[in-house]
Amino acid sequence: MYEDYLCPICNQFETGNMEQIKKWVKDGSATLEVHPFNLLDRSSLGSKYSTRSAAAAACVANYDPDKFLDVNTALYANQPQEGTRGLTNAELASVVKQAGVTSKDVASCITNQDFQGWVGDATDRVLTEPLANSDLPKLTGTPTVIVNGKQYNGDATSAWSDANAFAAFVEQNGGSK
Repeated sequence: MYEDYLCPICNQFETGNMEQIKKWVKDGSATLEVHPFNLLDRSSLGSKYSTRSAAAAACVANYDPDKFLDVNTALYANQPQEGTRGLTNAELASVVKQAGVTSKDVASCITNQDFQGWVGDATDRVLTEPLANSDLPKLTGTPTVIVNGKQYNGDATSAWSDANAFAAFVEQNGGSK
């Protein structure tokens, strides 16, 4: 999954499908890679919310990886609207803490934006290089969800939040169910 924490369609996908994805990951029938990046920085009034929230997620992945999916869900549950400044770094740290992260390393990492450069590099890669495990030459929008090399584009008759449509796509493409 390639996602931007300011992207409303990414939020739809998260809201509709993450509970099911977490079950697949927990029972070992799926492996999940989450690639946060900053496509929508321009939509946060100069605050670079997409970069800062992706960097916060990277802090969690680095220091408390078992809490990453809970934090991912919490970032979407607290998603600001496009065209606003978004959450401050202190508010991001609070969201992460409420999601169960207790490491002081994570809090200082978020405050210091230790992964800001990594987010920029990751964004440059996905916008200019082929996406791993797929035949996509580069990322063209959010979210980009790939299952066993095939891109999921939502069901033509339903929203990105339709868990049944996504489960059918996963099953059709050799994934879990």
